[in-house]
Amino acid sequence: MRWERIISERLYNQTVDRNKYSSLISFLGMSVGCFAMVISLSVMNGFESLVHEKLKGFDGDIRMLSSNKNMTFFEDINGIESVMPFMERRGVVETSQNQKIVSLKAIDENLFKSFYDLNFRGSDLNHNQVFIGEDLSLRLEKDIGGKITIYSPLDQSIGLGIPYKKEFTIAGVFKTKVLDYDDRFIFLTLNDGKNLFKRKDDIDGFDIRIDSESSIKIVKADLRAVSDEKNEIFTWKDLNRSLVDAMKIERIATMIILSLIFLVSTFHLASSLTLISYQKIKELGIIRVLGSPASSIVNILVNIGLRKAGKGIIYGTGIGFLIVIIQTKIPFIKIPTDIYFVQSLPMVISLSEILSIIIVSFSFIFISSYIIGRKISKINTMEALKWKK
Repeated sequence: MRWERIISERLYNQTVDRNKYSSLISFLGMSVGCFAMVISLSVMNGFESLVHEKLKGFDGDIRMLSSNKNMTFFEDINGIESVMPFMERRGVVETSQNQKIVSLKAIDENLFKSFYDLNFRGSDLNHNQVFIGEDLSLRLEKDIGGKITIYSPLDQSIGLGIPYKKEFTIAGVFKTKVLDYDDRFIFLTLNDGKNLFKRKDDIDGFDIRIDSESSIKIVKADLRAVSDEKNEIFTWKDLNRSLVDAMKIERIATMIILSLIFLVSTFHLASSLTLISYQKIKELGIIRVLGSPASSIVNILVNIGLRKAGKGIIYGTGIGFLIVIIQTKIPFIKIPTDIYFVQSLPMVISLSEILSIIIVSFSFIFISSYIIGRKISKINTMEALKWKK
């Protein structure tokens, strides 16, 4: 009702000077909580989006495991941008001084630069050549032009027990800074892969990249509809399920921890509303005598609570959102490039997340104000009129 709002405004204005420090603390508590949540979520989203792009740039959007290389139906599915056939096997790379177990990935060398989104230096991939990660290059103490020996223990010759070894020249070095990819993967041509992986009959499958406007789920469903049931199809999230789930848990944990700021602030708000209620207990008693229901007292105190702390939510969320926008347009918060794979702090926030923060914070205010309002509304009217400060 309008009269409840008017009375709550008058009670608030009458107590604002007397309780200005209390109001300031309630304001700062909510504003700091909302600001921290906006900034934290935006930074987490920024790093997650970068990691996701790195993973998709390395593995593609979808992977189909199939030994049939004559997949003509790829051309009939909307949204598929490019397809990379591959063979993959665990193997060993060695030099005169070092030895390392790696993942060998044989790919179509003509599609490498167009398919993979990698920070890369070197020449084109050709027969008897490989691309290795930067960390592996440092570990082996070999750079572009260096010689390494690669073999696959799983493909050893029957009877002799000696695997086929082949010497390769390093044609390029890539850098992803994602997980252990720079220390684990080696790219080679399909022909070299077939020579090394003697127990493989054909390719293992296809990495598929889709248009940015296409949905991965839709393309996956289309592939499932037209391909053999034996073919396994995975999205990049399926391939990196543990990492994706860990990021989700980290986001939820962050929101729960930062919500404790709201909890502490609402405790202070509750004590402040209790103090205001006892300072104005006679006025509240008169309102009850005039015939207003107990729910009106609750509404008045809820309105006061929203006025005391609600501004903090608006200011904190607004300032946090403004910083995210400025950082996105004009990056001014720099981070060390020798540790991270970007020069500035990435920030991404959506309107739905902003709305969620506002709803959660206002819920804390409403619940605490409602609880205090219910307790005050149960005070006997005659005792309220006789109350002495």
